[in-house]
Amino acid sequence: MPHGFTRTLKLLDAIMINLGAIIGAGIFVIIGISAGLAGPAVIFSIPLAAVVAILTGISFSQIARHVDKEGGVYEYGKESLSPFAGFLGGSLWTFGNIVALSAVSISFGSYLDEVLDSRFPVIFVGVGVVLSFAVLNALGIKNSAKTLRAIVMVNLAILILFTVTGLFFFNPSHLTHLFVKGPEGIISGAAVIFFAFSGFSRVTTVSEEVINPERTIPLAIIMSILISAALYFLITLAAIGLATPAELASSASPLALAASGTGLEWLGLAVSAGALVATSGVILTGMLGTSRVLYAMARDGELPHQISYLDRYSTPLVAIVISFLLAVAMMPAASFGTIVESSNACVISAYSIINIAALTIHMKYRGGKKTVGILGKDWFFAVPAAGIATIIIFFAFLGTESMLIAGIVAGSSALIYSVRRLNKAQQRSAPIRSRVRVFGKSRELSGNSSEK
Repeated sequence: MPHGFTRTLKLLDAIMINLGAIIGAGIFVIIGISAGLAGPAVIFSIPLAAVVAILTGISFSQIARHVDKEGGVYEYGKESLSPFAGFLGGSLWTFGNIVALSAVSISFGSYLDEVLDSRFPVIFVGVGVVLSFAVLNALGIKNSAKTLRAIVMVNLAILILFTVTGLFFFNPSHLTHLFVKGPEGIISGAAVIFFAFSGFSRVTTVSEEVINPERTIPLAIIMSILISAALYFLITLAAIGLATPAELASSASPLALAASGTGLEWLGLAVSAGALVATSGVILTGMLGTSRVLYAMARDGELPHQISYLDRYSTPLVAIVISFLLAVAMMPAASFGTIVESSNACVISAYSIINIAALTIHMKYRGGKKTVGILGKDWFFAVPAAGIATIIIFFAFLGTESMLIAGIVAGSSALIYSVRRLNKAQQRSAPIRSRVRVFGKSRELSGNSSEK
């Protein structure tokens, strides 16, 4: 059995993994929801959400310069703050992404039924597509990366085609009464749209499979956010020019509705096909990220160690199977809006841990000469602080039920963690820490450190 992963992902692969997670099925649905909340001013909700994503993205990118282990939020929280912070963040992130994965799989079935008029049970289609991408994941990261690159390129081409064509049919009257929903509407719209950006951290879940991660991952995070923000803004502008915010909000397929405003039937078909392609990208990256976080938690003993098994192709096969089973189990519940919205609340909560981690590290090492990147710069304090503040604001604009579910997930995770620590029969060494470059205490795989 391999002792670790093989570094095969280059910068373009890393960017594509993030874009596959960001520019996914969400943009085909969330634009309508956001337009209903913000009105025509939804065009300002996009850059606002992008700024919040960039703030947290910078925190992610700076920690990525010091921690290059598989596991994303879990690993970063563990290395930067404490094993408990890592477990909490990893649990929130995993729950949020499993829910999103399940919901998107159901959405794929719905889009396919709409395109083919098959009347085949949607949940069966969802199970089938998740199984297909689970198998692809099991065939290795190279195959997943190649497939994802093709998915992203096709998706980008379709969305750019929609945008360029839509702008030729733009109706300026749809931008009258621009701020009819007020500042609260813009913030509410941005809070919803942030979910479409939340995939920017996906590349951090495969850190040990990235070549030169301390340079590649930060670049991939920031570049993917900027690319998707520019594309989202143009797509939203074109959609608002083709249909009113009220029309977009009333449709389950707002981009398809907007495309129908051009009178070009082929454009509507292209958008529907784009929705299927985008959904595929989200499912693929969702399986990729979730399985790696489960693997990292199991490697440290936070989950049954069997989940950390790597096959001869350096693939976390058991973790992939577990991710598939969890996604299928969640599908019946994922059809309910409140459950889906709770995914956003859980991911946002997990990201707040990353900002707290970046702020804590900055306070400890500011002014030092050994830090890599900008973590030690005096002005860096403002980045994670603003990231925390803006995430709190977004969290406050989410539904009460969503916040309650996120609280239940966090409380359950904390309880499980505490019970396991109090159970003397399960006492063991502290979770393994990587050889970080500046902060944290490095621990060897064979170390005998005791639990704090």
